[in-house]
Amino acid sequence: MNNSMTPIPQNYKNNVDWILGAYTDAGVTFPNGFQKDAIQNAVGARKTNKWKNWSCDISLIENEHGSFVVVEDSGTVGLTGKNTPSETINQMMANGEVLPPSERLSRFTSMFNSGGNTTGGGLFGAGKSVYSVASQTYTYYFDSLREDGLYVANLNKCGQVMSVALEGTDAKTFIHDTTGLDEKKSTGTRVIIEMPKEELAESIRQGTIIPYIQESWWLIIQRLDESSAITVNGNPVPIPTGIKDGSHVFELQNPETYASNYKVKHFGLYVFDKGGNIWGGISYYRKGMKIGDIELKDIPDKIKGKYWGYVEVDEAWEDDLSEIEDKVHFGVSKGKKLRAAYQNLKNYCNEKTKANLIEWGFIKDKETEDKKLKDELKQIAEDIQDLFDKLGLEDLGKGPKKADFDVRWQDIAYPVKDSEQVTSGDNISFSVRIKSSYATDKKFEYKLYVLNPATGEVVCSIASDKVTVKSNTAEKLAFIHKVTKDNSVRFAENRIVLSVKVIGSGKEKKKELPYFFDIDRPDNRRESVNLSLHECLFPIEGSRRVNFGEKVRKVCYKIENQRNHELSYKLNVSIHNASDPTCPKIVDVASFTGVVKPFEDVITPYIEEIVFEKVVYEQYLTEGVLELRARLIANKDDNQYEKGDKITFYHYKVFLNSDEKNGKNDAFDIQSIVAPENYKRSWCTPGNGRTIFLNVGHAAYLNVQDYPDIQHEYLREQMLKQYVLLYLGEGKYDMFGQDGKDFSELEPQEAADQVLEKIESIYAQSLK
Repeated sequence: MNNSMTPIPQNYKNNVDWILGAYTDAGVTFPNGFQKDAIQNAVGARKTNKWKNWSCDISLIENEHGSFVVVEDSGTVGLTGKNTPSETINQMMANGEVLPPSERLSRFTSMFNSGGNTTGGGLFGAGKSVYSVASQTYTYYFDSLREDGLYVANLNKCGQVMSVALEGTDAKTFIHDTTGLDEKKSTGTRVIIEMPKEELAESIRQGTIIPYIQESWWLIIQRLDESSAITVNGNPVPIPTGIKDGSHVFELQNPETYASNYKVKHFGLYVFDKGGNIWGGISYYRKGMKIGDIELKDIPDKIKGKYWGYVEVDEAWEDDLSEIEDKVHFGVSKGKKLRAAYQNLKNYCNEKTKANLIEWGFIKDKETEDKKLKDELKQIAEDIQDLFDKLGLEDLGKGPKKADFDVRWQDIAYPVKDSEQVTSGDNISFSVRIKSSYATDKKFEYKLYVLNPATGEVVCSIASDKVTVKSNTAEKLAFIHKVTKDNSVRFAENRIVLSVKVIGSGKEKKKELPYFFDIDRPDNRRESVNLSLHECLFPIEGSRRVNFGEKVRKVCYKIENQRNHELSYKLNVSIHNASDPTCPKIVDVASFTGVVKPFEDVITPYIEEIVFEKVVYEQYLTEGVLELRARLIANKDDNQYEKGDKITFYHYKVFLNSDEKNGKNDAFDIQSIVAPENYKRSWCTPGNGRTIFLNVGHAAYLNVQDYPDIQHEYLREQMLKQYVLLYLGEGKYDMFGQDGKDFSELEPQEAADQVLEKIESIYAQSLK
């Protein structure tokens, strides 16, 4: 065994000690910086972007040979390549040559010859030099079981390495004799740091390094399957519990483009009204590794220190950010924050954060405040009209207006299942359903024709006729379209168009059905996954009301995989309090996992029953609106989604101890008017255009606008008063009668007293 040492021609200590200063400049401790660079090296050692059977362990080992910090990765390729003498490597470096990425052993043995990292965040930086500065003697051993089965070992002692790495039995004996450790038995690389700095050793011994790992790598940890892990002393590092359980939560449901060539993949914002968040600020991640924090502005004092969030962008944007990153991956280099990559990231996060803080009421914005006021007035109007209905008063409104008629395709059958391609002589069969909600029988005119979408020209007529549909019924018509060269455009997309008009009204609805004549469908469709509620049985048919103790049964969902990739999914179902603007979660209901094959759909297993137990729900609300929420999440990586990606969701309202809102708010319109010069707080106009006006410029309103609960009661009282006066203005006097007397026969004073009496009486009952 040749143990002769060859020095690397560098002032080694000076060349690696910069790392300590870089960590200090970044404001991080050495254990924090070490874990990030060490794990990043293991992440970058993967052959592909997959995580299956990958692991990285950081351990402290103390034996008769001394104290060692060991960093070991598995499920990587190991230190592959030729066992090139270090003298040859030095000469290549002197000649300006760069070792190819496949020469991992030579790269690891040399000091500065690194790079070629495509699966991790470390395109540059501390790299393996972090192992030297982690040692009080600047010494580390390294061994590797390569994917070709060869076992190799070497050491770096303050910049000196053995000329060639030891192989096989010699390597095993060397590692055992110098460190007391057996050879590495899993494919990958192990670094054994001699006499580690006490700060690092103590952080591993006490576990204080774990929170650093969690904050830097939680995105990766959540994507690992059961065969993969990041561990400390052999124990898997978990994702901290409750990191997303904020009082206000926003998560980007689908990737979105911020500016040209800048696409955001994930964005999350979590506000904790009462504190309790373990992380703070908005952090940006590259290749799953936390890099740095985004500078935010205009954060209200009320939530400072009580929020955190994260952002991930696409690969092209990540590449731009990597070019301005500091050398220890803890932020942007000084003087480079004005680059477009960072400015666009900062602007996106500021705009997204501000928009959510406005929506949640932490920041006041006129447009948003106006919308909130409008929504609040609408809700008050519905509540007041429900109250009048319960009191048995005559209804001024007409209730909700259904769509006059509805048109649908049904029973569509192409010649080949799951394909819209046809050829001459093929039949496309389908049905047309026309449903009428008119109060009387109506005559409809329908037309079916083939359209050339490229030119907008009508190619041929399939059918044209009139049909009478009885009130609140549906008429179904069946058709077959036989494709020929005379009635379709060959080598092109064609569309069957259905046009339905109500004779005498001019109302028209259209539907289109595509087919592709002797061509494949162009692959320009947006691949998608759809989620819908397939079945849900309520206690009363036709009503979404449930009372305490009642249950909904047979709840299941339909998942449609309209992609050419198998979908491995996880479906989480929960119930939220939709009467609260923040819609907090009340209870988790169920969780399913499964697989949907390409272009197929599945029905999930039944949730046999969901019981609305009083003890569970009354601490949130005694009556109001709930939401049954289903969230579909990717359970494995595929070509479109990464494990943990949120794919889509479905929200369904349930009414607890209250009737479904049917929208009687059409009894009157509501308008808020800024009229400080008008002494009236509210007024109304009866008859056609029936409207209640609320003066939000009045001093009385301005005095309460900063107190939401008081403001709500003020608006409610004013609207209720004007609603009573609408009855008076439209001559509906029955509600004002007294002792059997007709209201119109009362003396003026008696009439005035009776109107005031009715207003006060109804207001009092509204408070019960």
